[in-house]
Amino acid sequence: MKCGRIMIMLSLLLGPMIQDAKLANAQVFSIAADQWETRAVKEAKKRYPLAHVLFKQKVWDRHREKESVKQYHITLKDHTKEFGVFVTISYNPYSNKVNKVIVVEEYS
Repeated sequence: MKCGRIMIMLSLLLGPMIQDAKLANAQVFSIAADQWETRAVKEAKKRYPLAHVLFKQKVWDRHREKESVKQYHITLKDHTKEFGVFVTISYNPYSNKVNKVIVVEEYS
């Protein structure tokens, strides 16, 4: 009986701290995801400096021991032309150092 009461008391006391830790982890993940999305937009704007970003979306990602790769689809508008580009970023998952960035215009 005492063991069950102790477990209930511990869960009541530690529950809010565990929830705060989960929220903190989600925020860190969100910031890291925003970092790569921002980098993808920056690379697209390098190639198309006069275009305005209409929409951005992560298409896929792959994580391996020595290399991670993320691909984003970014919809741009340049004057009257609306088009999409795929931005693929390859980087070292430990140092976050970018290995390669490829920007390819989507075929219409």
